[in-house]
Amino acid sequence: MHQSEVGFWGGGSIYVSGVPNDLQKFFEALTKLSLKFPNDFEWPLVLNRLYKKYVRYEDINKTKEIMDFCKSKLTEPSENENTNIFLKYFRQFDSAVESAIYFYEYFNDYVPVRIAVVDLPWQMVEARRPLREYDQLEGEPYWLTDYSWEEMERLGNL
Repeated sequence: MHQSEVGFWGGGSIYVSGVPNDLQKFFEALTKLSLKFPNDFEWPLVLNRLYKKYVRYEDINKTKEIMDFCKSKLTEPSENENTNIFLKYFRQFDSAVESAIYFYEYFNDYVPVRIAVVDLPWQMVEARRPLREYDQLEGEPYWLTDYSWEEMERLGNL
């Protein structure tokens, strides 16, 4: 696993979360919550769509509802980002959602909420990846994979 920085991306905004391993721990905590409350939500919207693909525009509200629930269970009002790193991830997700909605409303272009490598040049190349490749993704999310020069060249030529 590479140690590039990853983060939340939506609309015209990118938020640096940290290294992939840290964000993976966040999703492990979300997975544990899904096991405690299996029938309360459409968990694949977070544990599949957000984790390894992207949030479809029609799923933004449901996905945000799940993330708000998770925030209520995994954080305390007295905590801050220095005492609970998950607060940073929830804030970044919310900001990416706001940016994606704004971008869609004002430019009629939905740049989906997703997690991506945010280091240059990989982020610039990843921005060219067609959404259909995310939709077809079966294995690990792109943000957990190493970029080969061949893959960078392929995406750069799209």
